[in-house]
Amino acid sequence: MSSIPTETDKKAAHEFLTELRTRISTQPLPYQHGVEARALGSMRDVFDHARAAIKANPGCKEFAARTTEVLNLVVRPLTAKWHRALEDGRLNGRDGADEFRGELMGVQGKLREFAKELHMMAYGAFHTDALTPDVMGDADMEALFKTLAYGFSAHASVPDTVAASIAKDEADAVRIRRNAYFPAAGQDAIGLALSGGGIRSATFGLGVVQVLAERGFLAEVDFLSTVSGGGYTGCFLTQRLGAGDAQSTVAAPHGPDQKAVRYVRQRARFLAGDNLKERWSMMSATLAGMLLNWCVPLCIIVALALVVTLVGDCFAGSLRATLASSLVLSVIAMLIYGVGMRMNKDESRITGAMFGLTLAVSVIAALLAVLDLIFREMPGNIMSAWTKSGGVGISIATVAAAIVAAAPTVIRFLPVLKNPKVRKVVLQILLRLAGLLVPLVAVLLFYTLLFIGTLPTGAAWLAGIAVVLALVSFFVVNINLTAPHRMYRDGLARTFIQKTADGTPDVNLSEINAVGTAPYHIINAALNVPSSECPGLKDRGCDFFMFSKRWMGAPSTGYARTEHWKANGNEVDLATAMAVSGAAFSSHMGLGSMPTLTALLTMLNVRLGFWIHKPGAEGCSKIPGFACLLREMFSVGMSENEDWLNLSDGGHIENMAVYELLRRRCKFIICVDGEADPAFTFEGLMTVVRHAQIDFGITIAPALDDLRANTATRYSKTHFHLCRIHYPDGIGLLLYIKLSVTGNESELIKRYRTNNPEFPHQTTLDQFFNQEQFEAYRQLGVHAAEGLFLPALLNGEKPTSVPDWFRKLARNLLEPIKA
Repeated sequence: MSSIPTETDKKAAHEFLTELRTRISTQPLPYQHGVEARALGSMRDVFDHARAAIKANPGCKEFAARTTEVLNLVVRPLTAKWHRALEDGRLNGRDGADEFRGELMGVQGKLREFAKELHMMAYGAFHTDALTPDVMGDADMEALFKTLAYGFSAHASVPDTVAASIAKDEADAVRIRRNAYFPAAGQDAIGLALSGGGIRSATFGLGVVQVLAERGFLAEVDFLSTVSGGGYTGCFLTQRLGAGDAQSTVAAPHGPDQKAVRYVRQRARFLAGDNLKERWSMMSATLAGMLLNWCVPLCIIVALALVVTLVGDCFAGSLRATLASSLVLSVIAMLIYGVGMRMNKDESRITGAMFGLTLAVSVIAALLAVLDLIFREMPGNIMSAWTKSGGVGISIATVAAAIVAAAPTVIRFLPVLKNPKVRKVVLQILLRLAGLLVPLVAVLLFYTLLFIGTLPTGAAWLAGIAVVLALVSFFVVNINLTAPHRMYRDGLARTFIQKTADGTPDVNLSEINAVGTAPYHIINAALNVPSSECPGLKDRGCDFFMFSKRWMGAPSTGYARTEHWKANGNEVDLATAMAVSGAAFSSHMGLGSMPTLTALLTMLNVRLGFWIHKPGAEGCSKIPGFACLLREMFSVGMSENEDWLNLSDGGHIENMAVYELLRRRCKFIICVDGEADPAFTFEGLMTVVRHAQIDFGITIAPALDDLRANTATRYSKTHFHLCRIHYPDGIGLLLYIKLSVTGNESELIKRYRTNNPEFPHQTTLDQFFNQEQFEAYRQLGVHAAEGLFLPALLNGEKPTSVPDWFRKLARNLLEPIKA
């Protein structure tokens, strides 16, 4: 103070201080409870209280001068700026509210110092007021951050020795990585989960990862768990960091792009050829694979036609005899079943099954008899009409069916229809047409072959065709390579593993992260077991399959060292694991399987799934061919006990990639959710919550209201949520970052959303990102991640480590557990 205060100064200071020191202007605004709009109003009220004190105390020159100075230089910039923001709705979202809170904290600190001056003016002594305690007290924080031992925990079916070996190998890898950056003591493990969602989740996750790398936090991640599209970015990180590259290689969220990131950006359209030659090559390769696969069902049709030809006229009679006998047996089984139920006999279950079997045979025989009647005995003899036209009708039908059958696969890999909505509709139409045409053409083909068999040398021709098709089916067809999987895998490898066409060898999974500087990478897939007899697996139809550097396997199959697993006769490589984890659309899709379409999807070769050879299965073929295709088509022989196992997208059982981090009891988990969820049902997160409770006894109870989009504005209030993970032996923390928009994103994002209203939940069918689309999703990831470092969330302090970051977030985002 420049002079001794007068009595009126003292009185004015007393009156104003009474209001100032008891309001939000000097007291903290608890993040968990405060309302930003009301706090802004309270700060504006400070002007009214100052005016009232000055008016009521004429002559308070010292008080008036100092108070006016503080109000105009400290408070007014805040209230003026945020009054406009309030009117624009920026305080409705957490991003804007957090920015306001950060600026409010700075003003509050200055007003607390001013309050000390006023206390001296009013009472002749300095005084510091006590601050409102944090919602999360020290005792709560201490309980929350107790050390949690990490390590692999297996299901009961996995031998203890195997589980112990996995735990030891992973702990060794974590220790090597930690020592490469900094000696890190303690047990608390840090996990990063990148969800599924194709190129959309890959780019959104890349933005988040770049922010973590820029702040030095990526180096602290012990376990990297990825699924589907998240695996694109995950494998990119594993390649770069595992080779010893610095974090800056994948950082620079605000540009300019580092060389490796620029390479990915320029090749985001990894499923589209760069020119007409490449596109034609992709289309022809897809069609060639489909035609080779068709050799398997064609071989069966030709063989059946040959048998019927050799049997001759007995075929129709055999059908009628089979139909009559099966109907009689069905009636007898039904009567026995009814008597057994009345007498409450356990044997009734057996007779019930017999009735079901004989009835099924009756239905099939009846259908075949009707078809035989149509094609053999109808007046005018349809087959004769077909053949008299020179087979033109059959040729046209066959060509039409082939085109319709090939179209779903071709359209998926070539941007023939650029609009995803149109592409989706066309795919649905084509699948329905194929469902009608393919069986019809198969029947037409069968009876055409029968007609050929009646010719003088017809049987010999049929036998020759059958032999050729059998040789192709058993000795040429590898359904892993004839499927679109190969093209999908190669495109991913070129873009994210950055394998070029100069002969660079594939990177075996057992050889990744050679210098140990990348997180231990777990790539998740779904093991499809629709014919399993295990009750738990029958309910899900699938199991959790894990790829990693040291171990691979699933709880139901057991785990074996990675180098012992074989894919197409060779060791599993990183690109294959990435592609299998992202095999989104296939004939078998775990929890999302469509049994009525399984045979059709297999027939149409719309199958990104993959068959892998179980270690120790000696004597079976080294490549999946004839038998595997039939098993996949009819869902038989697909259990955890078979030598060949069918894998697909990990999102078919759990799309957040969090499950394996929970299995390892990670203390801190950062989950980046980039899946398509336009209705904000949080299916992926709720699925892992359910699996964790059932399989591990782990409870996670997120509160997601602030993440749900407003139905009118389609804006969410926030991009993230922090919640506790209640392990059986301790507490962890899950930081969940959701693909969402809050309204204060960059103009580039706003423009893209205006032109593409589905953003940021555009369909996963769209895998052909251009530069603007890539950048919109990447920038959204950057924006969402940077919102977690705003001063309001961190009490104005800069976190020094991931645990310190979580501690500061927990102080402001969590509430004490009620006793």
